[in-house]
Amino acid sequence: MNRKRIDRLTAGLVFLWALGLYLATVAPTVSFWDPGERIASVYTLQVMHPPGAPFYLLLGRLFSMLAPSQETVALAVNLISVLSSAGTVLLAHLIIVRLVRRWQGERSTLNTGQYMISLASGIVGAVAFSVSDSFWFNAGIAEVYALSTFFTALVVWLVLRWSDAARAEEAQRGGSRQPFQLNANRYLVLIAFLFGIAIGIHLLSLLAFFFVAFIVFFTEFDREHWTTRQRWLRIVGAGAVASGLFFAIYPGVIVGLPSLFESIGAPFITATVLALVLAYGVYTTHKRRMPMANLAFMCVTVIFIGYASYALVFVRSATDPPIDMNDPDTIEKFISYLEREQYGDTPLLQGVSFNDETGRVSRRDGETTLFPRRHSVDPQHWNVYERYDSDLEFFLDYQVGYMYVRYFLWNFSGRASDVQGAPWMTGIPGFDQHVTNTQSLETPSEKESRNVYFALPLLLGLFGAFYHFGRDWRRAFSVFVLFFITGIGIIIYLNQTPMQPRERHYSYVGSFFAFSLWIGIGAGGLMQMAYESVRDSLSGMARLAPALGTGLLLFLAVPGWMTLQNYGDHDRSENYVPRDYAYNLLTSVEENGILFTNGDNDTYPLWYLQTVEGVRQDVRVVNLSLLNTKWYVRQLKNEAAYASDPLPISLPEDQIDQLGYRRWKPKQMKLPVDTDALRPELEAYLPDSADASALESPMTWELRGRPFRQDTRILQTADVVTYNMLRTNARNGWDRPLYFAVTVARSGQLNLSNYFQLEGQAYRVLPIRHDQPLGRVIPGLTDKRLSNFRFTNLSDSTVYYNQNARRMVDGYRLHYAHTAEQLGRKGHSDTAEQLLNTFTESVPFSTIPADMQTLFFTARAYQGLGETDRVASLLADAEPLVLNRLRSASGRRQFSRALQYAGRVRTSYLKANQMDAVEAFDQKINQVLANAPFRVPARIRNAYGLASDTTSEPPQMPAMPQPNRGAPSQQPSPSSPPN
Repeated sequence: MNRKRIDRLTAGLVFLWALGLYLATVAPTVSFWDPGERIASVYTLQVMHPPGAPFYLLLGRLFSMLAPSQETVALAVNLISVLSSAGTVLLAHLIIVRLVRRWQGERSTLNTGQYMISLASGIVGAVAFSVSDSFWFNAGIAEVYALSTFFTALVVWLVLRWSDAARAEEAQRGGSRQPFQLNANRYLVLIAFLFGIAIGIHLLSLLAFFFVAFIVFFTEFDREHWTTRQRWLRIVGAGAVASGLFFAIYPGVIVGLPSLFESIGAPFITATVLALVLAYGVYTTHKRRMPMANLAFMCVTVIFIGYASYALVFVRSATDPPIDMNDPDTIEKFISYLEREQYGDTPLLQGVSFNDETGRVSRRDGETTLFPRRHSVDPQHWNVYERYDSDLEFFLDYQVGYMYVRYFLWNFSGRASDVQGAPWMTGIPGFDQHVTNTQSLETPSEKESRNVYFALPLLLGLFGAFYHFGRDWRRAFSVFVLFFITGIGIIIYLNQTPMQPRERHYSYVGSFFAFSLWIGIGAGGLMQMAYESVRDSLSGMARLAPALGTGLLLFLAVPGWMTLQNYGDHDRSENYVPRDYAYNLLTSVEENGILFTNGDNDTYPLWYLQTVEGVRQDVRVVNLSLLNTKWYVRQLKNEAAYASDPLPISLPEDQIDQLGYRRWKPKQMKLPVDTDALRPELEAYLPDSADASALESPMTWELRGRPFRQDTRILQTADVVTYNMLRTNARNGWDRPLYFAVTVARSGQLNLSNYFQLEGQAYRVLPIRHDQPLGRVIPGLTDKRLSNFRFTNLSDSTVYYNQNARRMVDGYRLHYAHTAEQLGRKGHSDTAEQLLNTFTESVPFSTIPADMQTLFFTARAYQGLGETDRVASLLADAEPLVLNRLRSASGRRQFSRALQYAGRVRTSYLKANQMDAVEAFDQKINQVLANAPFRVPARIRNAYGLASDTTSEPPQMPAMPQPNRGAPSQQPSPSSPPN
């Protein structure tokens, strides 16, 4: 078999490995965060959040058309990431082989040992990258990052191929030519076209431009007679030119072209003239034999052709689809869409920053600073900023250390858990002192999320970087530029604020891709050293044994071990939590209802289910985060969506224009209630007509507003519009049922909790006052909604559920326990027990762990039903949580709060007459108290009944904190960028 065929066969096997791996672990349906919006937008070509991804939309639409049913559309779109990820792994292998052979020599001239080493290098590096944490995270969901990384890898491979073809062509010509006088330049035109297409996927792909620029520089302009000083001055100059060209593309082309259309005022004529100018330039430079100018015109032309996919956004927005982010149907709004103006300006090199003396960020004082890093005007961020002495410290410690280096080490050293903020770890004793709370990993999912690689990928990659610089410093420097720009460069550009709603590691996959190239080169370097060590002492095939043995050992120790560690927590194949959550939330709502949601996780899966699978299209989902924007208010007011009419918003256009934050003083609010008209409707709706007899007219409550800072309170735009909808709907006779999802934060509920009626996973606003913090429970209604919920595979402990899914599912327990408790109090104990038992069987604690609040609520519900054995079992589950919180408490306040929960455990044991358990628990608590990091006064011990005397009842505990209603489905506010 010839070597060319062996190369192809090896590359094919690498591709099949990656394809099989990702097909086995792909998500079968929608996932949390952005995929719900992506799939819904793809299915009917709608407008996603800025700056959009029109080429991804077109490609996704093609895949969705191949789906055999609506239920498989999500899987079909997920396969885009599967195929592009497998293609990226293939390209990583080809790139590593090409880089290694750059110093080895031509394929035909290599001896068998060197040839095998180059192939093995590609296998180790590519497979290691295929199973790396962040890349695998993107490989099975409907997101743009996998496809974006594929374009990055494709551009890197093409420019390396161009470089080799240019060298070969120059050798044929005897080394005498002018720059860019090559037939191989067609690769550069193709690369420019790919950059144009990549604009319509994700702008991260454009960062490969700098790698391309340096490869071109070293191929076309580098000269051997230059001194070191001359060479580095020219390298710096090449970097400056590359930066200029990059900014000519972004924002020059991307934003500049629509701006040109707007300034001239005739988009079609302007586009036609521009096309004619480019065509004339291409033709003239070709006829006059001007190779560099011709290449430039060709590249600009194909970039514009690729960029033309953005016409889709403009055209589709003009049709007013249900998902129409920013409504970019005019040139002016389209420019705003591209520039992401909704998320505000982020200073880069100069701007306002946190003032350590005043403790705030003010844009009014006019003071600016260079390289501002602490720039957010959000007072919540100021509490974080004050922990740092300077912008530089914040940049190095938080932005670089926490938001990049931590992710980098997750991928190549190890990760402590999947909990947000989890540190890196190695698994090597003595190196992981910064990792705490190891005892908290109790359930299979939590244990699966701990992945340790003993830092072997990190060490191999660092060795590969040094080895690469020693063998071929020019391409090693180019890889370093790619590694830096797609890592630290993004950090500098994004200038991220603290308190991010989710981990952002997926954004830096390009950097991890570059480092994985060095993992393969490092493996090749070690194999080469093993090969050379016996080259003179052995002959024949025996000479290959040490090198192949080294390669096999490296494969098992790095990509092999990474596969075993990462497979469990990257397998999404049985995870239906997001789809079920969306279904359960939508079916909680009465016909023609209005449902207020909080953010990504309780909105995007609902959009998917309504758009693609056609579930409950009569429900209008209102995202409270987006409701802070004027364009969204106008859409809700003026446009229907599926089977839902426009919403009852009575604000005139001029008032919508003036919407914004406003100061607020708490005051009484009133809504009109026509009891004679509403009571018959409710009597027909509620199982017990007596529930409708308590109608309040008018409905009166105190609207306190949101705490802002110090004694100031505010109303956001969303609050004003929500109240307007409530009032307009009330004036219309309460004709549309209005709900808040249970995931909506208390600050977004307009202080209406005393008028909430719990119906499944949603609170209906009705003018019936009560004092239940989790909503009024209606026998025959609330329990019926809950009994119809779906919990696919949640009883299967072999399925991995990440922290986000665990928190979302754990939130169900609050409302099931509350419903069961209230049903028991109203004389429906059998129904309550059946509801609670069925739920705990469907969602066992062994699969989805509970926090202390949900444990206590469930225990209290069983206590009310007289199920003392179940109470004792739940308290046994609560013990390790309480003890862990006590041990990890960093201050007296945290310790005191943990003692409150400890007191509740003990009180519940006493009520259940579990005296042996009380005694054992007291011993554990007293041991913790004895080892507390600070002195615990005797009065604190006695106040919570945790002394050795177990015969007395502890005093009444303070009220339990307001429960967290499900996981916070956080979405950045309109003033901060999305995922």
